[in-house]
Amino acid sequence: MRQPMVLRLHASGIPIDWLTLEEAAVLMSRACEGGVVWSDGEAAYRLHGGTSSLTGRQSFIDIPEVIGVSPPVHAMLAFEHTGFNRVLCKYREGLCCAYCGVTVTRQALTIDHILPRSRGGRLSMLNAVACCQRCNSLKGNRTPEEAGMALLLKPFVPTMAEVLYMTRPKTMTTRQLWYLKCQFRNASLRAYLTQALAA
Repeated sequence: MRQPMVLRLHASGIPIDWLTLEEAAVLMSRACEGGVVWSDGEAAYRLHGGTSSLTGRQSFIDIPEVIGVSPPVHAMLAFEHTGFNRVLCKYREGLCCAYCGVTVTRQALTIDHILPRSRGGRLSMLNAVACCQRCNSLKGNRTPEEAGMALLLKPFVPTMAEVLYMTRPKTMTTRQLWYLKCQFRNASLRAYLTQALAA
């Protein structure tokens, strides 16, 4: 079974990333920049340490589901995912082909430039979609309009909250979801985000 993860947010509530229990424990012990300012879901997980030679008792620390941290003063916060990410593009499409809608494994999905690379199309989250090998070959070096293949999914640049939802651990809690879905901007473009908002 995969270990549960802790959702790390900026103290203001902006999602940053997922942490292992060990990484969260390290942050909880800091009293400086980057340390925990607030938490939610107190004592959600218990992490055990060593055994005291004096008392014979095992040490432990209780880890919350969500932590808010104060990153270094000059740290930049990412409100949106910047740049292109092949794996994230596939998850953004819900592991479906953007042209025919068939569900495909992540490994079998390919990346298609909407405006072909040979015609000046850049590799970006707005000019790339995940699609099956058949549709990618069929479209070839044409635009969707030229190939008569309408896009079923509109490309978008995801917010960090949406990125963290797409790459969520299997053991994500209701409380963690609440912090993420408050910042879903593209829910109308993807069924799985709309369903998360309804949860």
